[in-house]
Amino acid sequence: MRWLTSLILGLALTVAVRGEGSKATFRDDHMVSVNGQPFFPIGLYYCTEEFEDPTGKLLKELKEFGFNTLGYYRWGTPKWREELDRAHQHGLKVWIRGHNGFAIDSADIAKTCVEQVRKTRSHPALLFWEFQDEPILNKVSIEASRKGYQLVHREDPDHPMLVVEWPGAMDRLHLWKGIGDIFATDLYPIPRQRKYGRLPNHDITQMRDYIKAIRQAHQDKPVLLVLQAWAWEPLKDGEKGYPTPHESRFMAYQAVIHGASGIHYYGQFHCTRPNSAAALYSEAKDPAVNKAEFEQCLELNRRFWERHRPFFKELSRASRMFVLPKAKATERIELVDEAPRGTTGIESMTKQAGGELYLLSVNADSKDRVASFRLPTTARTAEIHVLFENRKLAVKEGTFTDKFKPYDTHVYATTPELPR
Repeated sequence: MRWLTSLILGLALTVAVRGEGSKATFRDDHMVSVNGQPFFPIGLYYCTEEFEDPTGKLLKELKEFGFNTLGYYRWGTPKWREELDRAHQHGLKVWIRGHNGFAIDSADIAKTCVEQVRKTRSHPALLFWEFQDEPILNKVSIEASRKGYQLVHREDPDHPMLVVEWPGAMDRLHLWKGIGDIFATDLYPIPRQRKYGRLPNHDITQMRDYIKAIRQAHQDKPVLLVLQAWAWEPLKDGEKGYPTPHESRFMAYQAVIHGASGIHYYGQFHCTRPNSAAALYSEAKDPAVNKAEFEQCLELNRRFWERHRPFFKELSRASRMFVLPKAKATERIELVDEAPRGTTGIESMTKQAGGELYLLSVNADSKDRVASFRLPTTARTAEIHVLFENRKLAVKEGTFTDKFKPYDTHVYATTPELPR
């Protein structure tokens, strides 16, 4: 379109001077790198109240809880720059959704998108740009988004663009091929009876299936998952509507084992105002009932986060392993035996740091299992450490054995220490 070509040519003559911002790229193995250092995003949606807090106390609480990345949808509000400054001061990154979701179908939208990118691209808190949420579900124009992708990359080649798609669109992901740098979907399988997602697997083991589907559509592109930190119908399902810490641990590690470059959580940590999108609200017409039901939702939400506190502490620490490169084929810890036989339940990945090995493993089965693993010949040790569980296993003839309950997660290492 002539208007777009003219606008781009005009803007090219007046490119703003960039400040000293961060640069986010991807390693060959798709791991995120920020200014040359590996980074595993652990993100959270719905952080409005934390950003609004002028003291920074609430942002600090999110950081201490285990998050390092937050969704930011407040660009253009009067104090947006101050809010991003506070996030940076607390060591937090942000992903920012573009004006109109970066779907450029008019000169005015293009102008505002350029303004947004130019004013924000040099801020050190910026990690990713984001298109409109679930664009296929929301019938966002593909061609308009392609123009947005090209515009943003031209204005800011230092920050990748994130596409989060609805899991019901798994058969149409290919429509967005070439539009985006890191692709994600949101998986909320609890309670199981909802049969969540388009693919046949509705269990918490669906992480691997959706990562595979994204890869089939976008091939050699990084993948990120948005996981469940909320309940669909808390007033109906109560605590059973939320994942347990055991289930959340499984989903996170299974995602990493199958190649996720980051994990974002859909939910709200601090909440004083109703939020229907996160089911923290009531539809009751009677004011007293509405207030009581909202308080009930808040209490369930508080209970979820408090019970998950140890898990998120672990996740933050475990990210030091997540960013390690995969071990070479000759250095991997291999599964050599599994009981009961006949089906495969154990899924694993070996990470390597110097001379130390780290094995991430999960039991993707609803049955108990016993698994034996063989160390590479280069790993000469008489014991294996089970990290986060304060126990060790004996190594006999290069092999160790352990028990897995349904959906168990175990992290084995040749050292008791996490990598630096």
